[in-house]
Amino acid sequence: MKTFTDAAGRSWTVTINTNAIKRAKDTAGVYLVDIVNGDLYARLLLDPVLVCDVAYGVCKPEADARKFTREDFNAALVGDAIKAARDAILEDLVDFFPNPVRDRLKEATKPPAPSGPGDSSGTSPASAASTPAI
Repeated sequence: MKTFTDAAGRSWTVTINTNAIKRAKDTAGVYLVDIVNGDLYARLLLDPVLVCDVAYGVCKPEADARKFTREDFNAALVGDAIKAARDAILEDLVDFFPNPVRDRLKEATKPPAPSGPGDSSGTSPASAASTPAI
């Protein structure tokens, strides 16, 4: 279970389980399990609207309890709040999987290490799209 804070300072809880995966498919049209194979990781990094739609699906029971519509929820996710939601979703999604898949996903979704001065190795971590299937 992870949390993130929206742009208005409200905390939201991310719990990825099979119900949350089904809700994300209903609200965002994506099957979160596809993080293992395919381009979902890259799409979540590049598409803030997709992140908001997934986050709404994952947090829908909490949004309903707070009487937040989808529009209310999405309006509260701007700027760094989108990144916070995405990070919480990705971290909890990785934890959803059993090992050895979990360990492979942790490695594939690890942020790149900052390169120091004079580092001319030219290497960078492989993108999730080019990471072999797990």
